[in-house]
Amino acid sequence: MGPLGRVPAVVFAGDRRVWRVAAICAVPLLLLTAFYCLRPRFYFTGTESVENAGAVVEAKAGSPVCAPGLELPAGTAVVRLQVFSPTAQRPALHLALRAGGQTLASALPASNVQVNRPSNADFAIAQTAAHPAARAASLCLSADAPVHLGGTPLTKPGGSPPTVAGKAVPARLAVWYLPRSGQRSSYVQRVAQILGRAALFRPGVVGAWLYWLLLLLVLPALALLGLRCLAVAVAGGTRRVALTLFAIAALNACCWALITPVFQGPDEVDHFAYTQSLVERGEKPINDPRAARLRWSNAENLALEDTSLWTDHQVGDTRAPWLSAQAHDYAEDARLLHPSRSDGGGYTTSATHGPAYYLALAPAYLATEHGSIFSQLTLMRVTSALLGALVVLFTYLLARELAPRRPWLAVVAALLVAYEPMYGFISGIVNNDVGVNAAAAALELLLIRLLRRGITVPWGALTGAVLILLPNVKGTGLSLYPVAGLVFVAALWRYHRRSDLLGWAALVVVAVLLGELATHVLNPALAARAVGGTGAGPSAISSNANAVHEALHHLPDYLSYLWQVFLPRLPFMTAHFSPSAYPGFVIFIERGWGAFGWYDVFFPSWVYAAILVVSLLVLVLGPWAARREWRWLAAHAPEALAVILMPIAVIAGFTAAYYSQEARPVIAEFGRYVFPAIGPIALLVVGALHAFGRRRMLEAGVALVVATIALSYASQLLTLSAFYA
Repeated sequence: MGPLGRVPAVVFAGDRRVWRVAAICAVPLLLLTAFYCLRPRFYFTGTESVENAGAVVEAKAGSPVCAPGLELPAGTAVVRLQVFSPTAQRPALHLALRAGGQTLASALPASNVQVNRPSNADFAIAQTAAHPAARAASLCLSADAPVHLGGTPLTKPGGSPPTVAGKAVPARLAVWYLPRSGQRSSYVQRVAQILGRAALFRPGVVGAWLYWLLLLLVLPALALLGLRCLAVAVAGGTRRVALTLFAIAALNACCWALITPVFQGPDEVDHFAYTQSLVERGEKPINDPRAARLRWSNAENLALEDTSLWTDHQVGDTRAPWLSAQAHDYAEDARLLHPSRSDGGGYTTSATHGPAYYLALAPAYLATEHGSIFSQLTLMRVTSALLGALVVLFTYLLARELAPRRPWLAVVAALLVAYEPMYGFISGIVNNDVGVNAAAAALELLLIRLLRRGITVPWGALTGAVLILLPNVKGTGLSLYPVAGLVFVAALWRYHRRSDLLGWAALVVVAVLLGELATHVLNPALAARAVGGTGAGPSAISSNANAVHEALHHLPDYLSYLWQVFLPRLPFMTAHFSPSAYPGFVIFIERGWGAFGWYDVFFPSWVYAAILVVSLLVLVLGPWAARREWRWLAAHAPEALAVILMPIAVIAGFTAAYYSQEARPVIAEFGRYVFPAIGPIALLVVGALHAFGRRRMLEAGVALVVATIALSYASQLLTLSAFYA
């Protein structure tokens, strides 16, 4: 057999059952993905990257509202505005669009609409030519009776603001551009445009070619490599599996880093600003809302303005800037203005956190200090991806601790973490959730190892260090402390030799020394001086401690709150959520599996329904599996109890942080807050597979892994299409 003939044997190595089940499961999922990409659908030719956050400009009868500085894309035949009418009959509307030295007029007759609700006003125009990509334009709209136009309010008029009777308005109008009415196009037909748009506002080396490579080669190759790891592990091979799983998770998160538009991760603007303040000023951001210092540096603010972030996030009907001319304009602005990177550091949402995670990103920031903000952000995202991949590695090692003779179980658990869509997405952005996830996974591994093997000086010292690091990254890490305390008690009961005293002493000494270092040296040295305020404000640790104290102080009501997160309210309970809300579904299913971007990219509802069914099935299978494996559970009761308590503690911790005695109009918690326990959750899912019996659980595990990989790939396609199609 020649070299080429050996390739299939090398690629598809390991147990054939894995490949057979994977192929059976993959075919319908691949067909579903192909249908998604090939189905003709409605599309925009462009937008002004402005969301409709509400009525921002009033158009009085006969007094036109004008919007200069527009970009009219090629192939546009319809201009859409959103109009709020104070009456059930929206008055007649008249549009004058100026572009290329011509004025195009369009009108809409009066129509019936919902009172004070946004309605589409679609003005037909002569379709623009295919070239150039866009042309400068302006529009004026007048109405026969008063109406309001939708858009995004600003604190002050920006460049080319809309005007009413010649007076500038501090807002931007939401404008969408469409092809001819009824025209449809598939994602495959527009893939070159989509990938070209995705490459804008990236480091110079990134082009459309890279996205072709990611979608057609890198991501499929990673999926095959993950299944190969599983097949080899089933056959008994464990060589380099841990390193391979780490690489798979890191590269998958790096793909997310390049797919997610710049700064379109939750609060990413503030987390980037924290690292920038540390590097440029040697200080944390100021933790005082009254601080006079700029929240973001002028360099970051310019990047946010030129990518239209403040008018295009958290609402799914807008699009990021699509024109290469817009990226060129930013480059010119940055070159001519030389905006400062060191004049930020004011109050941000990230200011309450400790510096540990942000210090880890500092080398990436420094390595690209002569590049653009987007180069810095991208390399920082890559660093986050490496931290996120540590959780996958620790999950694998944790499972090996519990089931050393069945390595394939550890591979299944690690792959479920690596390909959980929201976990991959969060790992590919700048957010200190990535840091707390890694620190929590490290602590969980150390705790189970402590129960299994006892304590030594090196491992005790490492455990003490991680205990202190965890809440420094994010205060919610404190939720694992009760579990750690129980594990310490169980370990002392199980291992109480005199020689163990040195290990426990090392744990205590290192924890105390690092705690003192963080409290009295590191944090004060990096804390920003108050500007226009009276102090640095509460830390994340004290804030979370206060929140937990509030929940414990009202324990019956908090337990009622926790009940209502998952189950319907009982008659004697105080209402904490809207009667129409399903908090557990929103938090753990929608936001835990598919809320990409700044919470504005979602799957169709049937996808969440399928995830809910599988999740409930796992909960049902768990007790059945425990009955089948009762002998193992009885022999490893402390370890099993610790793994079960870890997600319970994390959920209790973050719900306590958001607990309120009053009913809230919105659900504040997000599914990603449970990711500090994602490794133990993956282990519990793998444990539930034992309900199928040891002879059949492999097929169920492979099917679950393949479905998760497919969902991850679909998530990346969904994010690309939501922002760039």
